[in-house]
Amino acid sequence: MTRKRLLIAFAAIAVLAVAAAVVVIAARLPHRGSEVAATSTPIPTRSAAPSSEEVAHTVADRFCQPTETKNAWQRSLTPYLTPEAWQLYSAVRPGNVPCAGIHDDRTPVGDQQTSTDQAFQFTASTGGPITVTLHRDTKADPWLASYINAGGQE
Repeated sequence: MTRKRLLIAFAAIAVLAVAAAVVVIAARLPHRGSEVAATSTPIPTRSAAPSSEEVAHTVADRFCQPTETKNAWQRSLTPYLTPEAWQLYSAVRPGNVPCAGIHDDRTPVGDQQTSTDQAFQFTASTGGPITVTLHRDTKADPWLASYINAGGQE
């Protein structure tokens, strides 16, 4: 054999040896998903979006908390407000809110019951009726409060 063929033969043997080593090592590794699936917890499915009635009650309940600190009050309301409503209510002090103790006795209000706009009125232990107006741009968007009328105030 010539020197060139001898080097090619050694290179081929070396490549085969490396390939065999990779196969042996791979065979000893646990197979993906075989043991993990048996002990892992399933991924939770996303729950349904809250209904307009649920959002309106949550907004009314969180709005009518006159004893809350301003920061806690705003943090609890912010996820449920449109950007315009957030601007409107960011200057409100909870101690000035004329309502407390919302009852879950919602009543739809007037002609504002469409797929993108709805309004509900609730009674409160203190301060009279609370009306929450909700809006969403499309049926796929979440309901957000665009206006809150507390204690019959205009």
